[in-house]
Amino acid sequence: MPDSNNPEHPRNLDFSVHFDQAKKVPEPSHSESERRRIDEIGVIGSAALKSVGYFSSKMSLHTTKLPANPAVTTVLVVEDDAGTATVILKVLQSAGYLTRHARDQGEIVGEFKREPLPDIVLLDILLPQPYGFDILNRMRQHPRLKSIPVIMLTTLGETEDIVKGLTLGADGYLTKPAMPHTLLKALRSLTAD
Repeated sequence: MPDSNNPEHPRNLDFSVHFDQAKKVPEPSHSESERRRIDEIGVIGSAALKSVGYFSSKMSLHTTKLPANPAVTTVLVVEDDAGTATVILKVLQSAGYLTRHARDQGEIVGEFKREPLPDIVLLDILLPQPYGFDILNRMRQHPRLKSIPVIMLTTLGETEDIVKGLTLGADGYLTKPAMPHTLLKALRSLTAD
């Protein structure tokens, strides 16, 4: 019989409270050696962004790998710009991925309440409310959401932005505008080998 006292029990998952902007969720703290490692990855990631258009951190231990078959992989696209979202969704659908879309906090909460949970989240940073980094931080601290792979998909491509995303637990970082083949390659980099 399921334990209803378990924080991961479906009845105990109040995503709306977890993503409420009034509820403060501190960012993770890192030791000095972890910060140096993240900074080094950020610099490497910055170079990868310039050469191939995306950076994927294969060192994430908290996430699960995506299924190799796009037809059984659900991608949640968190993007507030309708035109950009339409293009991303069409690219993913043409490659066989199942897609869902959220534009704001209410829709994000709704998508996380919906079963099954998405297999991966493509997350814009520059959202009206909440900011994409805040969403990522809250996902990484939620018992059911912390293992979902997240690729940041944003116009922010400076080293400090990449480091911030990696510090908060992003599995990949992709800058806009992104070519369709680059987006798909970034997704495939997170699939099970």
